[in-house]
Amino acid sequence: MCATISSSEMELNLLVIVLETTVLCSICFAALIGNLSLFVIVYRNRNLQTVTNLFILNLAAADVLVSVLSMPITMVTIIKERWVFGHTACVALGFFSILSFIASVMSLGMIAINRYFYIVRWNTYTKTFSKKKALLYAAGVWVVSISLSSPPLFGWAEFRFIPGKSYCFVYWPSNVHFMYFMISSCFFGPLSAMIFSYYNILTFTRASKRRVEFSRNNIASPKPLDQSEPETAPSNKTHNNKIPGTKQDFDVLKETQMNRRSVSEVLFKLKSRISPEESKITNTFIIVVILFVICWGPFAATMFFDVYYPKSLPGVVEMISLLLGYLNSMCNPILYGLRNSAFNQGFRDLYSRLIPKRFTPAKCTQQENIQMNAISVPSPIKLEAVNVVPISE
Repeated sequence: MCATISSSEMELNLLVIVLETTVLCSICFAALIGNLSLFVIVYRNRNLQTVTNLFILNLAAADVLVSVLSMPITMVTIIKERWVFGHTACVALGFFSILSFIASVMSLGMIAINRYFYIVRWNTYTKTFSKKKALLYAAGVWVVSISLSSPPLFGWAEFRFIPGKSYCFVYWPSNVHFMYFMISSCFFGPLSAMIFSYYNILTFTRASKRRVEFSRNNIASPKPLDQSEPETAPSNKTHNNKIPGTKQDFDVLKETQMNRRSVSEVLFKLKSRISPEESKITNTFIIVVILFVICWGPFAATMFFDVYYPKSLPGVVEMISLLLGYLNSMCNPILYGLRNSAFNQGFRDLYSRLIPKRFTPAKCTQQENIQMNAISVPSPIKLEAVNVVPISE
């Protein structure tokens, strides 16, 4: 009887190992191919080489780091059912694992701040997010992430093998203060910046749409001077051969028209920031943030259980929380491909040879490609024409 139970347990354990390894291998492969594809697509399409996409690639780089280091080693550990790489490798893996997590959160924060300046602070966006400054911001994300990942290397907490999750990470019970520091600075800090940015973006977009609609309906064309109307001023010419009052009237009219042109230019720039394409891009990033919280939320919750719960969590709970976190690395490229026509077309062009022709849609025309690329590179938005009276002196 005991031998039968032991045999059944071994079969069940083997089934669990095969299932966990298969799922993790699928996530690893999809995440690695998807995120590397983003780099290739942006490299091949100059229209996608924007500041916003620089931060998207920063996020993709963190996901590649997870796919190359964390996932494969976790798979080996699941199969071996123990840590086989030594203490130094455990410390290194723990460092790179938390580094990729922090870099992902910081990149999401930078994307949100970038969108905030692009839409809400649009008049200072070009100066604040020039290409050189954007490169510095992207590098700064990794400098800050490395700094926040380093304390366990110097004795504040420690990296240790976590049996339930089959990988090395920070052992939170070793220093509770470090756990709270990481939660506040690396999770709630960037999350607060995201909430602030996207809340103000949505509020500004709604208010601006009402403002543009109101201005469009209330901009009345200036009344031209009617030469057929009787003159109220004396018709005798003065010594400078000019009709009294006419020069002043034309100056007033010119100033009015210049003001109208200024309003029109402001509305043009404003309307390009709140176009349906830009709103869709903003909504996509909001979905990215929501997916990040959903995927990594259970993993963060297990941190508190590890510290305050006297017993270890069931192995299935630990593994599901880890797999959900890894799943997030796979979600972002899929989301970009589904919601962004330019990335969608990029994926099709990149993998068209691998897709059977009957599943391949008709090839887009040049005009359609231009319209697709317009999502990533805002194109001028046509405003209603404002009647302007030509001025001739």
